[in-house]
Parts: sequence; C-alpha cells; structure tokens
Amino acid sequence: MSSKSNNFYLYKTSVQNSYDIYELTPYLNGIVISESWSFDLEDCDNVLCLTCTKKAKLQVERLFRIKGFFIEELHYLDNEKLN
Repeated sequence: MSSKSNNFYLYKTSVQNSYDIYELTPYLNGIVISESWSFDLEDCDNVLCLTCTKKAKLQVERLFRIKGFFIEELHYLDNEKLN
C-alpha cells in the first residue's frame, strides 16, 4: 500500500475537554484536513479517530507528545471500523 493512501486509525488519548481540543485543532488541521479527525470524549479512552496517510499519522503522534498529551494507537478488526 502506498504511503500516500489514507488509512483509518483510532487512538486512546489524554485529551479531557473542549479546551484541549481547541489547543490541538490548528495543529491537527495543519497536518490533516479538518474532516479527517474527530474526538469522542464520551468514550472512556477519549478516542481520536483519524483518517490520513501513514506519514501524517506519525506527525500527529509526534504532535501529541510534544504538546504533552498521551496517545496510544488502538487496534481493531476491520469489521469494527467506524463509518
């Protein structure tokens, strides 16, 4: 698979509230388009859903660490993918 193709990723994060999301938004939008990421803060893992290239995925992971947020990729089965 090409590194330019988009893939779906799920992450457990330490993002807690809308202020945290507000802080990350300009950076996330600089890496991927705004329609390609979202948070589910109602989930116990404060999940980040991300659709992007592998290169962008690595940039997002680095961004979270630089900004002091925990981020851990969650693995799922293909039939569990969110639409």
